Amino acid sequence: MYPIELKGVSKAFPSAGKGSGELLILDKIDFAAQEGVSTAIIGKSGSGKSTLLQIAGGLDSPTEGMVICSGTDFATLNDKQKSYHRNQHIGFIFQANLLLEDFTALENVLVPALISGTKEKDCRQRAMDLLEMTGLTERLNHYPSQLSGGEKQRVAICRALINNPDVILADEPTGALDEENASQIENLLLSLAKAEKKSLLLVTHNNDFAQKCDRVYLLTNRKLTLIKDVK
Repeated sequence: MYPIELKGVSKAFPSAGKGSGELLILDKIDFAAQEGVSTAIIGKSGSGKSTLLQIAGGLDSPTEGMVICSGTDFATLNDKQKSYHRNQHIGFIFQANLLLEDFTALENVLVPALISGTKEKDCRQRAMDLLEMTGLTERLNHYPSQLSGGEKQRVAICRALINNPDVILADEPTGALDEENASQIENLLLSLAKAEKKSLLLVTHNNDFAQKCDRVYLLTNRKLTLIKDVK
């Protein structure tokens, strides 16, 4: 069983203008995220990378094909079930960290666990351990406005890991950072994913970041092509 599997996934959007038909973004994509393997998807802007990641995470639906997350077809779930399934099996990291400004770093990390119904006393220690692993022990009670860009993204990584997900999906996780902070976050994300034995699927414009992953796919002409595979 794969953490995420796409079978014959296509995605089309209505084209602008009367009678323009549809714009095909993805065409019969087959892909499986391997357990414990880091995978990068690269490609030009507008090639459909983020769309593919959103479909893989159940945030968008394919026009055709199936998306199976940890053995469950997203198409068989209603919106509430889909949200719960994502919460339990997928950790998300975005370019915009999406931290809650009125919550401390620790509280932000706890949010997905509390949403899942876990009592704070049962997940607080894991949250603190994750923040310690990312060098944020002294920032537990700081608010996002008191954190640097790199620190905010570290909190976002901890938040993605709090529920012990099967897979981490990351959309340009270092795109808003300067070169030094980006490099630190890249290495941290990859090392944490490996230490936690998580699958990592990321999309990025940064080829150097992509090449640090076990596998690299190129998305071009609506198709995925494997261009690197470290077995």
